[in-house]
Amino acid sequence: MKALLKAMGVAAALALLLTVLVPWTQAGGAKAPPSPEELLKALAEAGKPGAEHRKLQPFVGDWTFTMKVWTDPSQPPAELTGRIERKWIMDGRFVQEALRGACAKSGKTFEGVGLLGYDAAQKKFTHVKACGLCGTVSSGLLSSNASGTRFECAKEECCPLSGQKVKGREEVLVEGNDRIVVNVYKTINDREVKVVEVVSIRQP
Repeated sequence: MKALLKAMGVAAALALLLTVLVPWTQAGGAKAPPSPEELLKALAEAGKPGAEHRKLQPFVGDWTFTMKVWTDPSQPPAELTGRIERKWIMDGRFVQEALRGACAKSGKTFEGVGLLGYDAAQKKFTHVKACGLCGTVSSGLLSSNASGTRFECAKEECCPLSGQKVKGREEVLVEGNDRIVVNVYKTINDREVKVVEVVSIRQP
């Protein structure tokens, strides 16, 4: 297992280096690619936490959440409740989140993990999450307003039940130091419908 993980790590590193080097070798023509040392220095500089990372500070902490899920807007939603812990990792480059929740009626428990960060090259916030309820991994690029109180992400995901691609968007509203609201919308029959709402309240 250790050998496999090591091989995977080497493969990921090589893929990253190729992604960075290809534009230099193709666009430059006669221009020589950077040395490995120059490349690593440039990558480290690009990955330094900065002003945009500070917009993620309000997410850090311990939270309780209530999630509402609609399949029919005219019917009451299902409710799930739980806790979320968010903390800085990798010297302030990412916010790591760990979620534990339960369905209000069935009591079925589930977990989730995620990472929030900022990609300086794309000038977008990044979000990756793995959901233990539906067994999926998703990612997205988010834009933010100047104050960091509203984030938005357009997405196209595969429905785990139907297998069909569904377009939608997510908005994250930082309503204050102690309250964050996430709204998830899907486009169904050319109409945008709210399907999920998550309200998080900071714990003392």
